[in-house]
Amino acid sequence: MARIKSGQPIRSERLLMALGNGGIISLKEIEDTMGYSNMYRISAEVYCLKLNGCVIKSHKTGRKVTGYELINTQEAIDKLLTPRGLSVVSITSRDSNISKLQDLNAEEAPVVEDEVVEVTE
Repeated sequence: MARIKSGQPIRSERLLMALGNGGIISLKEIEDTMGYSNMYRISAEVYCLKLNGCVIKSHKTGRKVTGYELINTQEAIDKLLTPRGLSVVSITSRDSNISKLQDLNAEEAPVVEDEVVEVTE
């Protein structure tokens, strides 16, 4: 683990500070709140949080992740943020509360009916 200055949150803690608001948080909101432009690294920070006991659900459009949701919010905050003296920050670019997958303009994967094929020898 990299050495950090006391009191300054590392990237995974900044991500937890954003996800601690509850609900689904889009990648744009995470980027604006964290002040972190390398969004391809967010999945690595999510993995780091999962290793520390956080339950994070990713919401996708096909293969592309559109947002993340922290399931055990209060447990994660009490375990990882409170001992360091950190707290949840408000989302900077949030216009409305995202509570459903449809609010992210994500589409559900279409259901494909299986076709029965008869094989004869």
